[in-house]
Amino acid sequence: MDRDRGVGWGMADFEEAEIALERTTHPDAQWFPEAGMGLFLHWGIHSVAGVQASWAMIEDYPAGGEKRLSVDEYFGLADQFNPQNYDPERWLAAAYKAGFRYAVLTTKHHDGYALWPSDYGDFGVKTHLEGRDLVQPFIDACRKTGMRVGLYFSFADWRYPGFPIRDVDFDFKKRGQYHPMSDEEDAALFDAFYSHTIGQLDELLTRYGKIDLLWFDGANWKGRDSEALRSHETIEHLRALQPGIVINNRWGKIGDYVTPEYAFPEERPESWWECCYATGHHWGYNEDAFLLKASWIAGMRDKCVKWGGNFLVDVGPAPDGSMSQKFYDVCDALAR
Repeated sequence: MDRDRGVGWGMADFEEAEIALERTTHPDAQWFPEAGMGLFLHWGIHSVAGVQASWAMIEDYPAGGEKRLSVDEYFGLADQFNPQNYDPERWLAAAYKAGFRYAVLTTKHHDGYALWPSDYGDFGVKTHLEGRDLVQPFIDACRKTGMRVGLYFSFADWRYPGFPIRDVDFDFKKRGQYHPMSDEEDAALFDAFYSHTIGQLDELLTRYGKIDLLWFDGANWKGRDSEALRSHETIEHLRALQPGIVINNRWGKIGDYVTPEYAFPEERPESWWECCYATGHHWGYNEDAFLLKASWIAGMRDKCVKWGGNFLVDVGPAPDGSMSQKFYDVCDALAR
């Protein structure tokens, strides 16, 4: 199938990262290698325009659909995002019957829009939806339907002043945040940003009761390796808040499992792992959702399970909070 794919982690990252895993032995985390299939939900202001989450504002981004928005156009979507038909319980009830056993919601993507009323930052439901919490209904729906609760969180935050998005191959200069820094300036800015980031994570892991899984993404800062990102310190802090949580390895390649995108391993991994695919042309809501057939999804799930892994299937809810009929049709087919 010919399809644009987002830049992400492939097999090279998988093989390198598998060596560094420090898998949790907590009894509450041992559900993960037996889960089989998870539902990935990319949802946020990008859904309004049906574009790739965050990356749609990057003119030179090589994948993720043809739609591009200017920075102002993209961030302006926050004024139009109004999920009046948000019904996660309906989504997850259908998903559970179809064999999904955990769900992962994008609480904050690289664009910095927070789906919960965070006290950190000035971009999210607190500033644009009168403080309406979109994370709580998702968690409540997970618990009611029997799904494990997973939260996606991007370390990257392009709205944060001076976030150094200059260590990739695209032209970010047009965003006005490209500038050289001394080591001292970089260290001071990182310290402030780290406090901001940990503050948001503390909110997510203390406001909602037990969280089963944390799905990190975007943990990059120019010139900083795992130690400089305070990876061990961070993971230890998060486990103190949620002792039984499962964490992927995208914060400094330390965590419980690896999650390659659009890549199935050539050999059976020794670690915990999952493989994630989007059902359309990119991560998030788009009119081409579910190019992947139920039979193909079931086949990939079975391949992953045979090698002790999980299959994480991504779909983007519509901007009004509903899910396309294609989603329910595929869930019905998987259930059968």
